[in-house]
Amino acid sequence: MTTRTRAASQNLAVKSSSRRQTLETALTAALAAVDPEPLTRDALRGHSGPVTLVAIGKGAAAMCRGAVLAMGAVTGICVTSHESQVPDGVELMLGDHPIPGARSFLAGRRVLEAVAESRHPIVALLSGGGSSLCEQPVEGVSVDLIREATSALLEAGASIEDINLVRRHLSTIKGGGLTRVATAPLDTYAISDVCGADPSVIASGPTSPQPRDHEAALAIMSTHGIRVSEDARMAISKASGPAPAGPAITVLADGRTAAKAAADATGAAGVDASVMPEWLHGDAARALDRFFSSAAPGRVTIATGEPEVEVTGDGIGGRNTHVALMAAERIAGTGATFCAFATDGVDGNSHAAGAIVGGDTLERGGDHREALARSDSANYLESTGDLIVTGPTGTNVSDLWLLWR
Repeated sequence: MTTRTRAASQNLAVKSSSRRQTLETALTAALAAVDPEPLTRDALRGHSGPVTLVAIGKGAAAMCRGAVLAMGAVTGICVTSHESQVPDGVELMLGDHPIPGARSFLAGRRVLEAVAESRHPIVALLSGGGSSLCEQPVEGVSVDLIREATSALLEAGASIEDINLVRRHLSTIKGGGLTRVATAPLDTYAISDVCGADPSVIASGPTSPQPRDHEAALAIMSTHGIRVSEDARMAISKASGPAPAGPAITVLADGRTAAKAAADATGAAGVDASVMPEWLHGDAARALDRFFSSAAPGRVTIATGEPEVEVTGDGIGGRNTHVALMAAERIAGTGATFCAFATDGVDGNSHAAGAIVGGDTLERGGDHREALARSDSANYLESTGDLIVTGPTGTNVSDLWLLWR
């Protein structure tokens, strides 16, 4: 490396460090804006009388705490991903994510019992991650089929619409399952991790009855090589009855809430920022093309959503570190900075939430193409010092991308 090249590289590193601090501040503001506790507290003010809480998702514990701040003492059940503080009177159960495990099925049975047995009005509190954390198969469908289908669809990078369509047909909870067993009035409040905040998709819609199309679900599973026994096919067909009317669902926040807060924080730091109107969706590489083409020089462009990444190796990483490493290739040698961040703090099978990369990232690493091919992006970006590590954040509103050109 020549003296001039070395100096340019050092300047990039200094610039990248300063920009990283600004983007980290923006992420902190984004998380504060989608904190489930105050959002739920404010939404439930005015509720009175005894209620049964049923909270499911990565934000469930904080939503329970917010409910108590609004209503006082409550009883109910909370299903979430990590040991969390919940109010007295609320039973805490942990489920498995992203593939439902034994804890998820135990939690699913308990939730169905709690809803069916409640003689008080029910308040359902839903957040992202609930699809895997709380599960119970329809009669005739094995837990193994649910696990195999979920794993195959996730690894193939299937769309969330296809994944949830299959889930609704295998599960007695998804697609309005709680509404079917409830005998008491039921209200639902949700924090959305899906594009467009469609209530029927959040946690696969346990209180949102949806029409069923078992032929479409079976076709999706066939496309992805998921074997379905004849008994399971019959069970899926029988479970495709009419859906009852569902309760109104109030969406408290979603990815756009976080993106706007990040933009406001960036603007407060003296940097122009804008939120891309299009949700991030579809193949991640193509989504990255669209994102880069919409980003103007001299400002921070922000987008939110959950694009799809196919797992092609046995490495350590997730959707966000994979995208960040792809972006690092695009901005190599420039003064640009890119961030991809999972708002739940857990990106794939890594310990990171994502990464902030700069024009000098690839200079500090090895063969990034090999890392991408092996789905080993988190290990690569840990070696370059670019990971973001927060631990579980207690919320989940999809991913954030920020590009500062």
